[in-house]
Amino acid sequence: MNTMQRNRYFLIITVILMLVALVLVLSRSKSTLRSDVADFAVKDTAAVIEIFMSDKSNNNVLLKRRSDRTWSLNENYDAHVENLNTLLQTISNIEVREPVARAAHNNILKLLATKSVKVEIYQKVYRISLGSYHFFPHQKRVKTYYVGDATMDNFGTYALMEGAKTPVIIYMPGLRGFVATRFSTLESDWRVHTVFNKKLPDIKEISVEFIERPTESFRVVNNNNLSLSLYRLSDNQSVSRFDTPGLMAFVNAFRNIRYEALLNDMEQQRKDSIMQSQPLQIITLTLKDGTRQTARTFGRKLPKPEIDVFDGSTVSHDRDRMYALVNNDKDFVMVQFFVFDKILLPLSYYTRPSGK
Repeated sequence: MNTMQRNRYFLIITVILMLVALVLVLSRSKSTLRSDVADFAVKDTAAVIEIFMSDKSNNNVLLKRRSDRTWSLNENYDAHVENLNTLLQTISNIEVREPVARAAHNNILKLLATKSVKVEIYQKVYRISLGSYHFFPHQKRVKTYYVGDATMDNFGTYALMEGAKTPVIIYMPGLRGFVATRFSTLESDWRVHTVFNKKLPDIKEISVEFIERPTESFRVVNNNNLSLSLYRLSDNQSVSRFDTPGLMAFVNAFRNIRYEALLNDMEQQRKDSIMQSQPLQIITLTLKDGTRQTARTFGRKLPKPEIDVFDGSTVSHDRDRMYALVNNDKDFVMVQFFVFDKILLPLSYYTRPSGK
């Protein structure tokens, strides 16, 4: 073999080795991870019936799909639909970007051991499937993994599949950010901000008490979904002449009354001080099954008084927001006048002469 042939063979071998090295580098994240420890996605989210998440601070969130396809939170509340759909979308689309670099391997494992969210996903599966026929349904845990903090570039999230020894970086294609925050273990992040959510056929009566203006307090009674009756609370006397469309709008507003923020974690002494003060209004919704839902509103004092730019008067309380004790005194929340004004109009509003 002459020198030219040897050089040619050497060049060919060099090119082949370079191509092999390039393929190994490009496929590193896939070739070094088994599919059973790298496949985080659950594609069929329609079959997901339960998601349990817990952290190292003993915060737990249990999301369960009901028979009517709605979701419950910790078996006590309705789950927030938009947030739940975002979580399901994330669970369906997350991918592994790459394994954690060897130099950071041990540190990331320690981080996940001390600060991470354990995620358990359950699906409804069948023991026997024959074409479109399915028999013997049961619940099966299909994924368990740990989700940690975001990476330094904020485009990935550290994670570890249960049983794996290699932590990875997960991400969701198309998302400019990290997915860690979507796996929240705080109950407040999954709560529906509902105060009242009832339609006319469910309602027996509604009362609104204006504590400082008792003559403006009233009660509305639903007469078998055919008409409404109006009563003064001060003497329980029937009011014969009233704005029927206006009163119907009042009742219909109870379909969707929401709070702005949950304040159960407010410093207890401050919260007690507010709740022990005289409420502004007390709203009581009585349903046809006999259950009652109440809301008590309280003024929100400003940090320091302000001057009204129109009349020069001193304003000591927030004109946009107030506090409320809702869900039969279980939750302390912030509400907006913009939302609550629809159900806090006084009796005189509905009994005023036509056109005034």
